[in-house]
Order: sequence, then structure tokens, then C-alpha cells
Amino acid sequence: MKDKNHGVTVAPGAGFCPGVKKAIDCVLRLEASGKKPIYTIGPLIHNKQVTDMLGEKGISSIDKLEEAKDKNGVLVIRAHGITPEFQKEVESQGMEVVDSTCPLVKKVHNVIDEYAKQGYYTVIVGDGGHAEVIGLLGYTRGKGYVIANAEEAEKLPHFDKVNIVSQTTQKEETFFKAAEAVKKKADICQVNNTICQPTKQRQKETLELAKNADLVIVVGGKHSANTARLAKLCGELCPKVLHVESAEEIRKEDVLPPEHIFITAGASTPNWVIDNVSARVKDLRKEASSLFGMLAKLWDFAVKSSLYTSFAAACLTYVCMKLSGAHNDLKLYLLSLLFVFTLTLANKTPQDMPSKAKRGFLIPVVLGGVLAFLTALNYGVWVWLPTLVFLILGAGAYPFRSKITLFSRLPGTKDIVTALGWCFVCIYTPAASQGLLMSKSAWLAFTYGLLLVFIRSVILSIGSERKDIMLGKESFYKAFGLNATKAAIGIIIIALTVVLIQLLIMGWKSGLAFMLLLGQIYTIAIAVYFYTKKTPRTTLSETFIDGQFLVLAVLTYLAVKLF
Repeated sequence: MKDKNHGVTVAPGAGFCPGVKKAIDCVLRLEASGKKPIYTIGPLIHNKQVTDMLGEKGISSIDKLEEAKDKNGVLVIRAHGITPEFQKEVESQGMEVVDSTCPLVKKVHNVIDEYAKQGYYTVIVGDGGHAEVIGLLGYTRGKGYVIANAEEAEKLPHFDKVNIVSQTTQKEETFFKAAEAVKKKADICQVNNTICQPTKQRQKETLELAKNADLVIVVGGKHSANTARLAKLCGELCPKVLHVESAEEIRKEDVLPPEHIFITAGASTPNWVIDNVSARVKDLRKEASSLFGMLAKLWDFAVKSSLYTSFAAACLTYVCMKLSGAHNDLKLYLLSLLFVFTLTLANKTPQDMPSKAKRGFLIPVVLGGVLAFLTALNYGVWVWLPTLVFLILGAGAYPFRSKITLFSRLPGTKDIVTALGWCFVCIYTPAASQGLLMSKSAWLAFTYGLLLVFIRSVILSIGSERKDIMLGKESFYKAFGLNATKAAIGIIIIALTVVLIQLLIMGWKSGLAFMLLLGQIYTIAIAVYFYTKKTPRTTLSETFIDGQFLVLAVLTYLAVKLF
């Protein structure tokens, strides 16, 4: 009987390092501001999935400056950094230049430059052809050497004074051994351990966990130096190591025999790729006859296919219909379910769902949209016409919102549009179909639903960012930052609570107001948990977040029956 993780451990520190996050945020901000085209000098990071997604947003990689044909575009210096000479050449192109060099790499530039000014030679422990090392050499004032290990240090000349630094992603043991060898060749030797903290943390985790594993899976680009180095380190600690770029490379025969599997990743590997690999490994290791395994798989399908989210929307429809005074109509619940199902599934990204899996859901998306429209035809033109427009825009144009000026330049549009879409089908449609559109109760329900769905969307965005899913300023959280987002959500929750208390005092649907007030405890608990814990977006987290609408529906039903 395997444990709940099926003998699989994922490195706690796996995922994008801060320097990579900074570079990606940089180009996404540029793209959102409408500056096009955007050229990165060399691949922004060594990860094909990410560079492909950036390419879809019009962010392309060039190897030579002549390849930047449009002089109105922006040149972005990637996280690895470049030489001072090349930087001058870049800036002489007459184009806007944005420097997204990792701050920790910049720090090494400064260390080298400081000692080079004093006449020191520089020895860099790293990979000679790597982009970062090429950039570091540019600061040595022509007095630099690159060595890969202690053996190569033996070939160095004698130095009167030398400064030893490291490529930021170098193996610490290799650096220290090389530094000791260089010391023997110098009168004065300054050793600067410039390996970055995220790399040290990753190596520490690897040393602790890989030695107890029967199989280590290293996830990351095949051209990523730090990922290759991590795989090599694991090979010294574990009898079997697999270096993969995606979950599709994992085979059943690879993961069934080992009892303990450790999964780690390079600094340029997003968490969602690691999660996909982990999920596939666990799935392959589940016993086919395990009832729990089958149920877990079915639930994962329900969440990823948007069936669970669409049911949550139907639950919110029930709550808001009772708030607005609308009577029950099964077709209205069906409409909200189909509408949210169609748009949520249509806008799943490859990060939420692999492209191959998403193509399998194309037919349900089309079928759901057609059924939603046919259901809307049961009501007047003020229901079926906007339903048709929103379905076309949401399922068709919405994936290309980055190309639409309105969506690309206004902050928080994703969360706001999502909230408005839910409110249209969950609140506007029942009110419009039953002649309640101008009633105070309908406007109360609209405001209540809008704010709840906005909170939901923002919390999911925070979880997505923690999973290294690329978000631009169309996300409220990315546009305004975590502190401002916390404040906004806090104000919204307080406002909702005050309104419900006021309704209770006034005696207006006091039973329902009391039950919804109890439901606020769930919403507050979700917000507090996901703000204080660095929880990424997962099947479990989505279950709890959308679960608030199920809880509110149950409480509303009890209010109707008891009061």
C-alpha cells in the first residue's frame, strides 16, 4: 500500500528563481503596455514551454542585433546579462533598451569590476560558453580566465593578485575545490563565492533528498546549464537519474520499480511543468484497483474540465435568485452552468491544461456554447442576444485579449471581466427574464455576486502566480501588488459583512442574511489562508475556493426551509 504521495517527493524550492521571475515579469509588463515588437537578446530563459508561450505574445528571441527589423520595438537584455561593450552596441541601435539582468548576476559584475580596477586578474569558475560567463568576462578588463574545475586551474599562469568568482549557478563543491587550486598560483588571492542563494538552496535540498531516492527526475530544459549541473549532482547521489523537459517523456516502466522518487528542477523550470511531471508520475504509480486512486482521478478531471466550476456557478445562481426574489427555474441554472463551463474551459491555458489535453475538450466547448445559446433562446432578446455576444467574445476573442488595446492596458481586466461574466449569467439573466432588473433586490444580488466572484478570481490569480503561471497586469494582483490586493480584498469582505449585518438589523430577509453572514466565515478563511500560506493553484485549492459557492447554496437552502 503506497502512501498518499505514492512515494514521490518534490523539492520544496523547485520552480522559477527570483531572477527568472523578474525577467519574465519585465517582458510581460512591456507587452501589456502595448510596446511591440519585443526582442530578447538570446532566449529569455532556457525553457522551451515558456519561450513558446512568450512567442505567442509577440516576444521573440534574436541572436544578432540585425535581426531586430522594427526599430520601434524594444530590446530586452535577458537575465544572464551581457558584456559592457555589447551593452553599448545595443544602446547605439536607437531602440528602447530594457535591462532585465538578474540582480545577483549584476552583483557579480560589480565585484569583478571593482577588483579589475585595482589591477586584479579574474578567474571565473563556470562554463566557458555560457551566456552569463561571457557577460562576466566582459568586466575583467581583458584580464580574465574561465575554468570549469580544479583540474583546469592547474593550467593557469602565476598571478600577482587574482580575484576568484563563480558563475551564479555553479556547484559549490566544484567552486571551493577550484578556488583552493587557484590560491596556489597567486601571491594575493581574493575569493568571492558568488553562487546565488536560490542555487545553494536547490543544491542543499538535492544533497539531502537525492541520496535517499531510488530515482531522481530532474525537470528542465536540455540546454539549461544549471539544470544539467543539477542532473549531474544527482547522478553522484542516486543510482538512476532522468532529465526530462515535460511530463510526456515519463514512461510507466521508469517509475514503477523505484520505491522512492525525488523530483527537482532547474531555476528556469516553472512550477506548473514540475506539477505536471509530478502528477504523471503519481498517476502511473497508482494501483489500478485502488478505489481512492480512481476517485481522485475523477475529481481531478472534474476540476480541470471546469465541470466543478460550472456547478459552483449554478450554486451562486441559486443564492442570488433568492436574494433578488426570483423564482426557481431549472433552465436558468442550466444556462449558468453551460455558460461558465464553456468560457472557463475555452480559456484554459497550456499551463492549466497541456495543449494536447485541451484539444480533446474542443468539442465540449463548442457543444456547451451551442447548448447555452439554445437555452437562452427560451427567454427574451435581452437574454439570448448578450449571451450570444459574450459566448463569441469570451470563447473566441478573449484568448487574444493581449492584442486588444483595452484589455492590454487596463489593469485587473481579467478579474473584473470574469466577475462581470459570472454576474451576467448568475444574476442579470434571472432578473431580466422575470422582470426584476430594476428592483433593489436585484442590484443587491448583483453587487454581492460581483464582489464574491472578484475575490475568487483574485485568489486564484495569486495561486497561479505561485505556480509560475505567467500573468500580466490584466491580473489585479500583478497590476497592484500583494499588499494593495490584500487591502482591496479586506475592504470588500468588510463591506459585504457590514451590508449583511445591516440587512439583518433591518429585518429584510433576515434568515437569508444571517445564513449568508455565516458563509462569510468561509470566504474570510479562504482569503486568510491563501494570503498567509504560499499555496500554489492546485486541484485541491480550486476545490476549496469554488467550494464557497456550494456552502452558500446549502446555507441559502436552509434559510428558505427554516425561516
